Amino acid sequence: MKNTNASNGARPTSNSALIRRAYARYAHGDLEAILDLVDPDLAWTFLDPSQPDPEPQVCHGRHELEHALERQRSLGLRSEIEEVIDNGDKVVVVSRTPGLDAFRARQADDRNVDVLTFRAGRVVALRACHDRAEAMALAGIA
Repeated sequence: MKNTNASNGARPTSNSALIRRAYARYAHGDLEAILDLVDPDLAWTFLDPSQPDPEPQVCHGRHELEHALERQRSLGLRSEIEEVIDNGDKVVVVSRTPGLDAFRARQADDRNVDVLTFRAGRVVALRACHDRAEAMALAGIA
């Protein structure tokens, strides 16, 4: 797994470390590891998997993310982090979920690229992106 601090290549900040730990526990079936990191009032911008070129849609609340993760788990899918790029309160996460493309119209090599916004050690916003370039721009990483 690649881990980068966008500003100077230094060791990861606490936000990226929190993400890495939560995903490691989630990979072993601990859904609460992810949910404990998420603010109850999460603003989640997602890309509709039924659309080949989806427009971002927004839903609110940790329960929406919990529902999506439970659905993914019920399909036997597990996400693995490939890259974490830290830029202060914004963290880009590139994850791969083997088999995911079989369940969505937009093919992306089983990958998701998200920008997470942290406040006081919790994810308050989660933004799904079409690709890494979009995520890097949203996170303010040139």
